[in-house]
Amino acid sequence: MASAAPTLAPSAAPLPSGLPRVILPQPQLNTTALPTSDSLINVLFNASLNWEWVAENVDPPGQIFEYFPQVIATALGIEAGDVQNFELIVYEPSTYTGPADVAQLGTIWQGYMPSDKVSTLASLISNQKSVFYTGQDGSIPSTLAACVDPSLDLESITGPAPGGSGSSNSSGSNVRQDAIIGVVSSLGAIALIVLGYVIYRTIKRRRELAHRRLSDPDVAYVGARPDGQEFDRDSVGGQRRRSFYYAEDSLRGYQGVRAEEDAYDHHVTNMRERRPVVAGAISTPILRESTMNW
Repeated sequence: MASAAPTLAPSAAPLPSGLPRVILPQPQLNTTALPTSDSLINVLFNASLNWEWVAENVDPPGQIFEYFPQVIATALGIEAGDVQNFELIVYEPSTYTGPADVAQLGTIWQGYMPSDKVSTLASLISNQKSVFYTGQDGSIPSTLAACVDPSLDLESITGPAPGGSGSSNSSGSNVRQDAIIGVVSSLGAIALIVLGYVIYRTIKRRRELAHRRLSDPDVAYVGARPDGQEFDRDSVGGQRRRSFYYAEDSLRGYQGVRAEEDAYDHHVTNMRERRPVVAGAISTPILRESTMNW
């Protein structure tokens, strides 16, 4: 793999002219696409892979980026895709003072791997007889494993925090949550509108009923006596309609009004005059469709 253009970074002691401080793989690793369960690790190589030789030659960086993730995956028994190249950086020991000490500069491989495997990898690297050194397939992976210096802590240098699938899921969850909130808010607004319309119709109907009762004239109920008036005072024959004979006249079809002197008042009895009743003067009762059937 071809190395990228050199990237310089400030240092206490300057590097020899022409030497980069960082070598990036092609394509570069997008840390935002990594799962949040990954961690950045740092693996130091010994003098056989010193920085001057790695930086001035094309093949060594390409071979490291190509095979070293496989070395780690083989030792841990995981997929090679679970180990990602990040970059190669220069290692300056405390004894380095300037360009004259270029041979002391080392090479550090940085990459991302599952966090729960970091401690296992550290113990394998610290043991020269472990599967990390003895279980590699092929000459290049075996050579790279033999060039590892176990003196450097794997987590001694920090880097960008991964923000891949976890952040993506979180972002997706936030999008779904916002969508749900929007739908619920819309439904709530619609429910409020419907409720407001129902309340408005109810109030309007009550006002219309109240207005009709106030504005319309009083309606005389059938069979009820008007306030402040005698029953049937405004009708002709009111006294007779309250009598027994009114029902009889109604059955006979009588619609006229008898003179007051023709009306029979059963309450009045003439006690001054008594006349004998002749038996032959009373005729046989005739059915006249009276209420008493005679």
